[in-house]
Order: sequence, then C-alpha cells, then structure tokens
Amino acid sequence: MMRALRKNLDVILIIVVVAFAVTIYYGYGSYRRSGRSSQAVAATVNDAAITVYDVDQAFRSLLSQYDSKTLSQLDEKAFDFLRRLTLENLINNELLYQEARSRRMRVSNKELQNELDRLKKSFPSEADFRHFLDYQRITLRDLQASLRRELLINKLLESLVSGAEIPEEEMQKYYNDHKDLFSTPSQYHLLRMTFASREEAEKALKRLYLGEDFAKVAKEVSLEASRAQGGDIGWVEASQIPKEAQEAIEKIKDHPKNVSPIIPLAENLFAIYRVLEWKPREEKTYEEVKEEIRTRLLAEQKEVKVNHLLAELRKKSTIAISDLFNVQGETPAESSSGTTPKSSPTPQAETSTN
Repeated sequence: MMRALRKNLDVILIIVVVAFAVTIYYGYGSYRRSGRSSQAVAATVNDAAITVYDVDQAFRSLLSQYDSKTLSQLDEKAFDFLRRLTLENLINNELLYQEARSRRMRVSNKELQNELDRLKKSFPSEADFRHFLDYQRITLRDLQASLRRELLINKLLESLVSGAEIPEEEMQKYYNDHKDLFSTPSQYHLLRMTFASREEAEKALKRLYLGEDFAKVAKEVSLEASRAQGGDIGWVEASQIPKEAQEAIEKIKDHPKNVSPIIPLAENLFAIYRVLEWKPREEKTYEEVKEEIRTRLLAEQKEVKVNHLLAELRKKSTIAISDLFNVQGETPAESSSGTTPKSSPTPQAETSTN
C-alpha cells in the first residue's frame, strides 16, 4: 500500500497544490485568523505557522477523496504517510502564497466576487450556502480571505506557463503515441446466462436451439442477478469481456438471433451469450482533439514548473516540522522534490532547509 501511495505521490501533490480550494473551506487560514493562536504548531514556513488543527482539517478533506474500501486497506503507517503528505501540501501552499505576494501579485475585488459567485452556484440556494458556512464555522469574511489567497496562488501558477506555446509537431506526436486516449472502444450490448455445470448449460442451450426466448430461459435458470432482466448485462466494452468469450462473441455479433456455444469462464462456471447490438471502435481525428492535446501538454508543463519552483522555494526558505509528523522511511518531501525540511521538536524555533 505504501508503494502504491508513493507511486501516485506526484499526481496527488499537484492535485492538492493546484486545486486546494476544497481544503481551505475546512478552516485553513480562517482558524489562524480566529485568534486561537495557542493551537499547537505543526510547522513553520519562514514567519508563518501551520497548526495541528490546520493539518487535521485538511487531512479530513484528503481522506474524503478515497472510497471506504481503499481506506479500510490502509494501515497505521499509510495513514501517517498521508497525514505527513497533507502537511507537506500545506507547506507548499504557504510557500506559493508567500512567493505570489513577494512578486506583488494582486487579486481584484471583481475577481474575488466572480469566484464567490461561482462557488455559490454549486449550492441549491443562498440559504444552503449560508448553512454550509455555519456548519463549517466559517464567516463570509474568512471565506473571502481564503478565496483571495487561492486566487493569488492560481495567478502565480498560471504565470508559469503564460505565453507558452506547444509546437504543432509535438501535439501531433502526442496524438500518434496516445491514440487510445482519443478513441471509443468497441462495445457490445449483451445478454448472458451462467451455470454451475456444463450439464445445466447444455440443457439451457438446447431450449434456445428449440426456439425458446433467451430472456425467458435466463429468468428461469441463470445464476446471475441479471436474470431478473432476462440476462441483460447492458453495454460492455470489448476489453471488459472475459477473454474466454471474446472470440465467440466476435463470431455472432452480426447475427442478433444467434447465441454463443457454452463458454467455460472458470471452474464450475459456464456461460452462454447473445449479442443484441454492437458499436465498432471509433477514433477521433487529430483536428477533433487538437485543443484537448494542447491543454494536456500545457498542464504537464505547468506541473513540471510548479515542482521546480517549489524545490527552489524550499531551498531558500526556513521550514521547521514538529517531530509529531515524522514518518519512517522516505518522506513525501523526499519523494516529490528531493528536498527534506529538517524536523524540530519545537517548530517555533525554526530550522533552515539550506
């Protein structure tokens, strides 16, 4: 599990850095502005403190992106790693915010209002929006301050690729190398019934050969829950069809009344298929996806530049992290940029990363 987390770390980092708006609604920034400065400090970034409360609230937001099955598979080390990852992203966020301010970037009141209006539209009504603020214990002023901070960081990130151009030949090469991304695979609308023995399957197949309706037989003898729908399992991509069945389905796809022979899918599991209809693979042309490719490549450029900028900012910044957030083995900071902020039992006594 830890290997999987580290494998996807760069993706997680860039997502949290670029799309941090969800996390800030959980109290990051507003908590510090509330005057509760006595909260234990998890880390300091130059002169700014990140509290344990900040980390805990952002950690909840991060965990909400995982389904219950994934969370149930995480052990204590994995949770510690994700919590440290959360802190690292709060540090990155603070570094980017400080850099944006040092470059004298500004967010106009109109830009702020537009963002606030966009957020409000995600709620059914103004009352629901206000209820959300009350539930999260966030004042409108706190939210506006957090949004202004987020917009400022986004301005910095966008400036990294401002005026960037993607050569035509590079986009064409990307298209040629990734055609699967721009195609719709062949799909089949299938009926299927399954059996625990070949003998039972043979009895059903004989009934079909004698002219009985597939749906009627499936409702009576199939093992699958889809028997209630006459064996209809809906549209299925070719790649999702069991390998054992693919060739047989290919042979009958143009003959809606035909059924497949008995197909062994596993030990004590046999199936019979019928193809109601099918759609061939469709591939979009380069011209159709040209702008999508441009957007993808610009996003990749931005990710690289953001990571480089963060590495530079960490090198010249003073960052101290509480021992409460030490994790065994490779840390998120090491994984992402090769720069590890030094730990300090008392983060207020800052330790330089230089």
